[in-house]
Amino acid sequence: MKIKRALISVWDKDSIIDLARFLRSEKIEIISTGGTKRVLEEAGFSITSISTLTGITSLMDGRVKTLHPKVFGGILADRNNQKHMRDLEELMGLEIDLVVINFYPFVKEAVNKKMKFSQAIEFIDIGGPSMIRAAAKNYQSVIPLCSSKQYSGFIECYKNYGGDFPQEIRQEYAAKVFSLTSDYEKEISNYLSGFNNLKTVKKMQKKINLNLKQDAELRYGENPHQKAGFYVEDKSNLNWFQIQGKQLSYNNYSDMESAFKISSEFSRPSCTIIKHSNPCGFGLGVDSKEAYERAVSTDPVSYFGGIVGFNKEVDSELAKILVKPFLECIIAPSFSEGAKQIFTKKKNLRIITIDDASNSDNFSIRSVLGGYLYQEKDDYIDVFNNLKIVTKRKPNNIELESMKLGWKLVRHVKSNAIVLANEYQLLGVGAGQMSRIDSVKIAVQKVNDTNLNLAGSIMASDAFFPFSDSLHIASDAGIKVIIQPGGSIKDDEVIEEANNLGLVMAFTGIRHFLH
Repeated sequence: MKIKRALISVWDKDSIIDLARFLRSEKIEIISTGGTKRVLEEAGFSITSISTLTGITSLMDGRVKTLHPKVFGGILADRNNQKHMRDLEELMGLEIDLVVINFYPFVKEAVNKKMKFSQAIEFIDIGGPSMIRAAAKNYQSVIPLCSSKQYSGFIECYKNYGGDFPQEIRQEYAAKVFSLTSDYEKEISNYLSGFNNLKTVKKMQKKINLNLKQDAELRYGENPHQKAGFYVEDKSNLNWFQIQGKQLSYNNYSDMESAFKISSEFSRPSCTIIKHSNPCGFGLGVDSKEAYERAVSTDPVSYFGGIVGFNKEVDSELAKILVKPFLECIIAPSFSEGAKQIFTKKKNLRIITIDDASNSDNFSIRSVLGGYLYQEKDDYIDVFNNLKIVTKRKPNNIELESMKLGWKLVRHVKSNAIVLANEYQLLGVGAGQMSRIDSVKIAVQKVNDTNLNLAGSIMASDAFFPFSDSLHIASDAGIKVIIQPGGSIKDDEVIEEANNLGLVMAFTGIRHFLH
């Protein structure tokens, strides 16, 4: 079934003149509207106006110009259905065999520019989606093109088949249309419901539309036998960029975010080392080099093969140190040119720049039991203006700074989580244990293994202590300050024992489980 007539109405004019030139070379009549018609005529093409077909001009500031029986009859008429063809003849309509449409850029204009609803609605395309859907429905008679990226492939295919497209190719064009219109409507729905860009959530939604595209097909998931991919709403919204190194693995993505997010919560130069989803090292310093050295000293064994995050630029001096051990990935706001040159010596080392951790999504979603769990991320809650000191002994300024550091870190550790820290570094971690006392024992043992000094350190717990046994272990190890949410039915007994041991204990009222 040869193409005799094409309808073209596009916002994105990219390559449209090349397409029109080809169509005219094949003696295909072109019907067009408004701005598209003007561009084509300025390029020297003879164009039939849509108003010549419909007999009406553009109405209501352009809202009504293609919504007409002659237009939709010409698109929807099944060429093999005699009744359809008689109805089209009675309408005095014309067969339209090719429909080339792309939409008003709702996300680019309305969402990204944060327009008010009253302005944004003018970028909701009505005629375009209606015409291209009609063409896709009647794909056996009409070919729909919905992207400028399709033009060259269409021309090549036209030449290969002499203009008589096989049904399987027509069906592929139709499928592309419904994928596009589905995405487009989800974008509008998300915006009008206050859920645009999946970044901010004002209230829990009754319905969530996820409009995601594959950005990268990963080699495998958590394990080699699992398929995996990385999906995004819009790649242009990503706030990070890979400078060098091999492809990121499934496990790299979440660890990479944690490494930078933890470091970015501090104003002083900081370094975080993530291993298997948990921070195995963290340090503050006068510069990033000192912060890194302190982070490594937390666990000089486990940091091997870790993900390292900084909150300041990585310079060449630090880069010389970072290329010595085996590291999976380094993520920072920026890297000096000298540092980049040094890292090229380790071509597999992943180097990632990132603008701002606050630009990342503030929600998490996971599949479970045939459905999905959705929640806001556990962003840091500053509890120190209303911190409740429940023991007789009160913390000094250094102990208070240590508590702040430990409390920021503990929410990034898998539950049951215990963090031992001083005012400038992480000392020990107990993560993911079924019993909180086991997490305490592991954290203390890790410190003993590294010969770090627990004198003057603090212990942070992501949830309350149900018994006082953990306090005895901490006290015997030299820990004198404890920060925890509180909320146990045995809080009074735990507080009494803390007083007996001469400890400082603070309640935050905020729990930080991480599963």
